[in-house]
Amino acid sequence: MKKYLNNKIVLMILISLLIIIFIFNDYFLYKTPILKINRIDTTEEQYGSYNEKYYNQKISGYIMNGKYKGKKITVTNVSSTSGVNDEKIHKHSELFVNINDDNSSIIGIKRDKYIAILLVLFIDMIIIISGKKGVKTLISLLVNVIISALAIYVFQSNAERFNLLLLYIIVSIIYIITSLLITNKRSPKTYTAIVCSIISLFTSFGLSYLVIHLCGRDVSIWTMEYIEYVRDYENYFYVYILLSGLGAIMDISITIASSLNELIDNNFKISRKALLKSGKEISKDIVGTMSNVMLFTCFTPIIPITFLAIKNNMPLLRAIASYGEIELTIVLCSCISIIIAIPISLYLSVYLLKKYKKEVIK
Repeated sequence: MKKYLNNKIVLMILISLLIIIFIFNDYFLYKTPILKINRIDTTEEQYGSYNEKYYNQKISGYIMNGKYKGKKITVTNVSSTSGVNDEKIHKHSELFVNINDDNSSIIGIKRDKYIAILLVLFIDMIIIISGKKGVKTLISLLVNVIISALAIYVFQSNAERFNLLLLYIIVSIIYIITSLLITNKRSPKTYTAIVCSIISLFTSFGLSYLVIHLCGRDVSIWTMEYIEYVRDYENYFYVYILLSGLGAIMDISITIASSLNELIDNNFKISRKALLKSGKEISKDIVGTMSNVMLFTCFTPIIPITFLAIKNNMPLLRAIASYGEIELTIVLCSCISIIIAIPISLYLSVYLLKKYKKEVIK
């Protein structure tokens, strides 16, 4: 058995290395010319009100694909110490370029190899640590990506006919059902978790929706990136609220349902009061960590722009109010989702699981 597991790990590592090697040499997959850097000559200048340093880079290299393959070209890049509106190019970078006889230019940086390494590491680690459960998790993630892509396609194709919020309410239910059924075998605890997740999600979303509407819908939705270019912009914000706490709600529901199911299996005669007491103890450990997860997940994106605002002498609270109101609203709504999910999951799990076990005994 041990030899079999070792062979599986070795095979998985070999496949991972082959995938990484392929991604490092996948130039033929791209239509845009890719420049592999051979040499960078940098000159330094210092000017501006903050005496910021600027770097003028003369970049030489060879085209790796397309009709210009093998051709040597030179492009220029200007970067600054802060890197706010630009990026310094390094020798090991690969660039998408626009080739012109007079003046070739940089379009962007080829970053797929870094994504490939991180993705392979993630897949390998989750399989090695979690085994079959990890494979189910990966399948669940893949299914949810496909569902998301289909939802976007459906909305894009029929934007005038579909209400975005209504579409994602349906999609959220599909997310819950598919995720929990794939990652957990079909069992009373899984069905209980599905019911608890759906009820918790829409209870918390309904409460958040009601509060925002009662307050006059004065959330600064305009600060959402590119929001002025889309139709039905208000529903984009509500979809953000709907989906932000979905993973946490499912996690809470399955954790509570699994724990209570295990207690009932070990002692069928355990009273509802004892189950509720045990469930409350479990919940106390969940609420703090999950709230922090939502804080770090939702509020992290505004950290760079907040630091930039502070650097430009804007007070911290004003910077958060100006650039972080949407994220702060999402964090609070997500935390409300977590807190609401706990009692709903707890009481529903006790009721449904006890009822199911009684029917099985009969």
